[in-house]
Amino acid sequence: MDYRQGDEIEVVIDREGLGVDQGVGHLPDNTLVVIVGAAGKVGQSVQATIVAVERTPLGASILANAKS
Repeated sequence: MDYRQGDEIEVVIDREGLGVDQGVGHLPDNTLVVIVGAAGKVGQSVQATIVAVERTPLGASILANAKS
């Protein structure tokens, strides 16, 4: 799927992120998503808005902000 800045997504948080207040999850196509505002929500589904998409030869990585 083609994800863009401003898209809204829903992600289940798999683990804590490396940065402060971050959670990490994957979309159904296995795209990695780092969500700011999702710390402490492992196992929970989080609604978020995409703020950046980085494409690499291995796939895409997404940075998103959790919706409150």
